[in-house]
Amino acid sequence: MGGINTGGPFQYYRYTPSIPAGITFIILFSVTTGLHTYQLARTRTWILLPLVLGGYCESIGYIGRVLSSKEAPNFTMGPYLMQSLLTLLAPALFAASIYMCLSRIILATDGQALSLIKPVRLTALFVSADVIGLATQGGGAGLMTAGSLANFYAGEKVVITGLAVLVASFGLFVLVAFTFDFRIRKAPTTRSCSSQLNWRINLQALYTGSVLILVRSIFRLVEYSQGNAGWLIRHEWTFYVFDSALMFGVLILFNVLHPSHVNALLHGGKYSETTGLRFVKVSKEEKDAQAEV
Repeated sequence: MGGINTGGPFQYYRYTPSIPAGITFIILFSVTTGLHTYQLARTRTWILLPLVLGGYCESIGYIGRVLSSKEAPNFTMGPYLMQSLLTLLAPALFAASIYMCLSRIILATDGQALSLIKPVRLTALFVSADVIGLATQGGGAGLMTAGSLANFYAGEKVVITGLAVLVASFGLFVLVAFTFDFRIRKAPTTRSCSSQLNWRINLQALYTGSVLILVRSIFRLVEYSQGNAGWLIRHEWTFYVFDSALMFGVLILFNVLHPSHVNALLHGGKYSETTGLRFVKVSKEEKDAQAEV
């Protein structure tokens, strides 16, 4: 296997990356992200822009993985860094959209008083934590390929720190979401009882997406903690099962359970029905009725 010229045990890959698996996920991520782009353009649900950008990061990352496969066994830094960095950072972009979706649900249900954190502060807090985790992981990944064994080990610790920030942030976010859900079910607001607002479905989508990203983040945290010669990093299937498949699941989830309905009721415009391909415009009467409830 190819390795960096450090005189140490670091290797870009502990296996030859599978070309069929890489191409499969290039196609899968490209299709779902393309649909998200179409949905974004039609509904203007801008809170999903980070998620769409994350989808493109995944697609490009797997292109890098296929390029690495073709270099075996003499791997080079460029394709490795492309796949490593982009697939590492994309879930943090998914998380940013999920954080903003919860704040929209709280506003749409008039549930500000029932949330542990006010919607404006909620978005600022969790997106800031997300940016910190994103920047930390990116800096660590860059440091790992700086050309020396010392830099590799230092970068590995930085990446672990960034992943730990993401896991902690998600843990707190799930607590906030669950507390809001519990409180509003116990003492529902007038708006939350509106038949026009399917906020429970959107909240369930946030729960599911959060669990998928959390499981993936814990996997990557354990993977990096084991080191470059660890069991997880030596078995390619673990990457596809606990990272690739889960992140594809997040994108498909929000294709189908698109949060544009809540956004349209708040701001007007179109929303994507559960088919993901049919769009309905919220009328002025529906928007006014929701505001008056």
